[in-house]
Amino acid sequence: MHPWLAGPLLRRAFLRVRENHGCAGADAVELAAFEATLDARLDELRLAVENGDYWAWPLRRIEVEKHPGSEERRSLLVPAVQDRVLQTAAAAYMEPFLEKEFDDCSFAYRRGRSVRMAVERVYRYYNQGYLWLVDADIDDFFGSVDRDLVLGRLSTLVHDETILRLARLWLDYAVWDGLHLTRPNLGLPQGSVISPMLANLCLDVLDDRLLAEGIQLVRYADDFVILTKSRKAAERAYALTEETLASLRLRLNEGKTRIVRFSEGFRFLGVIFLKDLLLQPWKPGRKRLKVLSAAGPLPPAFFPESERRPLRRYRSF
Repeated sequence: MHPWLAGPLLRRAFLRVRENHGCAGADAVELAAFEATLDARLDELRLAVENGDYWAWPLRRIEVEKHPGSEERRSLLVPAVQDRVLQTAAAAYMEPFLEKEFDDCSFAYRRGRSVRMAVERVYRYYNQGYLWLVDADIDDFFGSVDRDLVLGRLSTLVHDETILRLARLWLDYAVWDGLHLTRPNLGLPQGSVISPMLANLCLDVLDDRLLAEGIQLVRYADDFVILTKSRKAAERAYALTEETLASLRLRLNEGKTRIVRFSEGFRFLGVIFLKDLLLQPWKPGRKRLKVLSAAGPLPPAFFPESERRPLRRYRSF
């Protein structure tokens, strides 16, 4: 048996899932119902993985406001509770292997790091004379990630074959939108537990390339700024970023990426930087994002046995 599949670790993974108060997935099983027969469900989950019979439910599409009161939408793809539990256990196993690879410039989805620390790092660079920057935006990052590139890199860092096969299974995901069942060919599902970790793994290639050239950057997931001491250096960093992202089959959003002087002001992670000022827009209280639409439970007719792809069909490399 794999150590990360041990009962106490799966139970701990469930407790972390419960702390996040997520909704049911496409199977309509709520957290409370899963917990009511927790030991039996965890035993069944462990045995399914060990026997290669485990399969993942399609992800339930939920549309929420991009910002409170905004007309723009953000799609979240929610796994079933059982799949969130297993992903949480797998992510806990992978974390120390990936953390050894990640760089100090990366702040998102990492234990002991925060938005505030990223903002403070940008301000520190300003005080050190980095007065030019590339304010960058990757075009549809989560929807465009090449999964094979990410999984190939993961296989060089994590050597547990079952973990690698599970990662491949979870990235070969189906989406249930309430009317149709589809399987995208690209991307990381926003809403899945392992997606943030794999997003960092993908963009660690960019971190390594820029840092190797002596270029400073601060990255929070796919939101990042590159800091330089001259416009010429910023232009060079812009070109190198385009080249590196192209190698990852990604691209900058030219309409949202710009080279700017620090004194002109810019916004990063919700904070406005203007010379030596840091301005955070006043908010009258944190509001929960309104759910605009949510797919209902997945009818069996839309998810026949032939669509339930078992773990045994996935290779680890």
